Amino acid sequence: MWLVRSALRYPYLVLVLALAVVSLGSIFLTRIPSDLLPIFRTPAVQIVTFYNGMPPEVVEGDISSRMQRWTGQSVGISHQEAKSMTGVSIVKDFFREDISMESAMSQVTSYAMSDLFYLPPGTIPPMVMPFDPTASVPLCLVSVSSETMSEQELYDVAYFELRNRLQSIRGVIAPAVYGGVLRRIFAYLDREELEARQLSPMDVVRAIQEQNVFIPTGNAKLGDLDYMITTNAMVDEISELNDLLIKIEDGKPVFLRDVARAENTQSIQTNVVRINGRRQVYIPIYRQPGANTIEIVNEIRTKLTQIRQRVVDMYEGADDVLLEVVMDQSIFVRNSISALEHEGLIGAFLAGLIVLLFIGSVRSMLIILLSLPLSALAAFIGLYLSGNTINSMTLGGLALAVGLIVDQAIVTLENISRHLSMGKTPVRAAYDGASEVAGPIFVATITIMVVFFPVVLLSGISKFLFTPLAISVILAMGASYLVALTIVPLCCARFLKAKPGADSATGEHEPAFFRVIGRNYAALLERVLQRKMLVGISTLIFFLISLGLVPGIPWSSVPTKIGQELFPATDSGQFTIFVRAPSGTRIEATERLIESVENEIQDVIGQWDPRDEMATSDLQMLISNIGVLMDWPAAYTPNTGPMDTFMLVQLKENRSRSSIEYSILLRERLVDRFPGIEFAFDTGGILTAALNFGLPSPIDIQVTGSKLEVGQEIARTISDEVRQVDGAVDVRVAQRLDYPSIHIVIDRVKAAYLGITPEEIVKNIITATNSSVTFNPSFWIDKKKRNHYFIGAQYPEGEINSFATLENIPIRPRSGDSTEPVLLRNIATFERTTGPTVVNHVNITRVTNIYSNVVGRDVGSVVSDIEQR
Repeated sequence: MWLVRSALRYPYLVLVLALAVVSLGSIFLTRIPSDLLPIFRTPAVQIVTFYNGMPPEVVEGDISSRMQRWTGQSVGISHQEAKSMTGVSIVKDFFREDISMESAMSQVTSYAMSDLFYLPPGTIPPMVMPFDPTASVPLCLVSVSSETMSEQELYDVAYFELRNRLQSIRGVIAPAVYGGVLRRIFAYLDREELEARQLSPMDVVRAIQEQNVFIPTGNAKLGDLDYMITTNAMVDEISELNDLLIKIEDGKPVFLRDVARAENTQSIQTNVVRINGRRQVYIPIYRQPGANTIEIVNEIRTKLTQIRQRVVDMYEGADDVLLEVVMDQSIFVRNSISALEHEGLIGAFLAGLIVLLFIGSVRSMLIILLSLPLSALAAFIGLYLSGNTINSMTLGGLALAVGLIVDQAIVTLENISRHLSMGKTPVRAAYDGASEVAGPIFVATITIMVVFFPVVLLSGISKFLFTPLAISVILAMGASYLVALTIVPLCCARFLKAKPGADSATGEHEPAFFRVIGRNYAALLERVLQRKMLVGISTLIFFLISLGLVPGIPWSSVPTKIGQELFPATDSGQFTIFVRAPSGTRIEATERLIESVENEIQDVIGQWDPRDEMATSDLQMLISNIGVLMDWPAAYTPNTGPMDTFMLVQLKENRSRSSIEYSILLRERLVDRFPGIEFAFDTGGILTAALNFGLPSPIDIQVTGSKLEVGQEIARTISDEVRQVDGAVDVRVAQRLDYPSIHIVIDRVKAAYLGITPEEIVKNIITATNSSVTFNPSFWIDKKKRNHYFIGAQYPEGEINSFATLENIPIRPRSGDSTEPVLLRNIATFERTTGPTVVNHVNITRVTNIYSNVVGRDVGSVVSDIEQR
């Protein structure tokens, strides 16, 4: 064959090519990204839009539905999903695989921006970002903690210093800050003083807006010079706000300090993070598609030292601030990849050992084993050039191919050995032996490649998982074929010697136990051939019985069949607990509940030990994320309100029980100890989250329909049925319609007679209860830190505690200084009602989701039982 002939004729060329493979493979091996799973290449785009305070149903109708219809015109879109919460709209557009991410981003961005004109006035322009549904779990969390700094200061450190600098690391997405409180400059209103001086909350807001002006004054050319104009229109110190003039009353000025007090304070807290029982702040770190997980975490750890020094220099009392990487998922990735590499090396060692035992030559063994690294490095070159990564699937493919790679080399070497035993010269024996088997090896290689090639044509999650595995096998097999017909004959010609009469490459006779095995096999084969009919019938019966174990064969009477799972369950060393209190529970009450839950968790797993000295405790870390800040964080959390919490439990590496066992123990205990509280567990970690495309459970039953109440009723009925299925646990309806609401009905006619507009009423209500920052923020710049903050007015948070507070908000016309304020209760009535916390869409259709986890059985069997009900 020409390939063998060329290898023997040009040995130095073959040597150079082999060295090139080793060099390039080694270089690419250090550059190719490492991750747990392959890169998800189906384009998806996320559009996040904010309108602070807008109810979910209004967000759904005025923002989410419009955005879905508008961006749904994009070419190649396959389906859409949407989530509408209070003040937040999240729309996800999924595209066909033949559409590039660049095209998807360009189209969606163009449509989203063009729809801005039609969105409700005051809507913040939508943010369009690439979205990877397989990367819903952060790689790690970067926590900010201190014994002396306040939550407000911790939030500032994370938001202004840490987040932006982490974004500069290649492949990092650090989108939001969780925990802490937002710094605000508030004029806390004195309701009695407002009424006494015939003022409303909006009078104070207007005074702040008009007398704390953020307008650049530009330049003025005066004489021969060009002067830069500056003014004191913006206050320098917070205390100066107290001297702002509200109005002139009977010739006497009324200052802000007469009806309010300006303070450096914080917004109303809606999100609390507890790490090992202490309030802290963290930033979740996500990766961009194709980024190297391990390199990202390593770079973050390196950069945190520099960032901490800057924080210490800029913030007073920050000497004890700690910036730490916690809940590091790269450990699981490292361990998984390391395990596969270890198994591959063991496989290579065992293959070499078997070769040595059967062939009996160290030289022959080394020649055969040489094919393994060359084929693997050639496969790595192909993986790098094709844009793949080192992950569990590509490494699994290479591990699978180890035996096949060795087979080709063994066949070639054994045939060359046979020709050597005929007395031929090593070069002639190498040529004749390799040429004889070149055709059969080629057919065998192509057969294996053809078997794996259809995997490349799969779609969806199957393509995402198994195409890289097939590619790695095909690349390794192609490389091993070339090695078997070039490197192997060349090495045999150089290093093996002719020994006529020998049975192997060593010239030694075949060992006695091989002859025994050969005689026994020949005798068995002879008996089998004498009983062809019996063997054929027995084989058919065995085949039918084994086929009956496969799910989906209806005629099978076998009671137990093989279970169905997309991926086997693994012990990730951590699990997540989703906790939901009754709708509308204040975040303070939810935190007290979570503190009790944390105590129960520590009773089961063991007390958290900061020094890691307690051998009886398996608890490494416990993080509780309570509530949600209706801003950027809302796009990256399963929480929908102050009653929701997700708890991250990380176990020690050397633990007495698995994460699955602990979740079973805690499920029973927590449900028993906290009646009326909803608990759900997720033990799969980063792997299961990727395979579930970010869903919190492997089973998701969707009820579609335009009426939320009907969908909720049907969902409850279905969930009751699912609970009866063996193995189905944590069954719950994702959406709720019982969030308490107050509907204020304005008497428009009475208000009009008083010269008061609905706009004025609504703005006064918002100012009193949520601050004017919601709709009309004023700016203040901290000159030391160079950070900007919002100025607004509101009632002191402690005074917003009853219906009377709401009813007695003073309101007066915008014009007319002498007009006496009217209390809200005189021009409006109040109705207690309920509403949804979140509204979900699939393809612009309302969806109610029923989630269920599986314990003790396989997912396929549970799903089959659910479908039968």
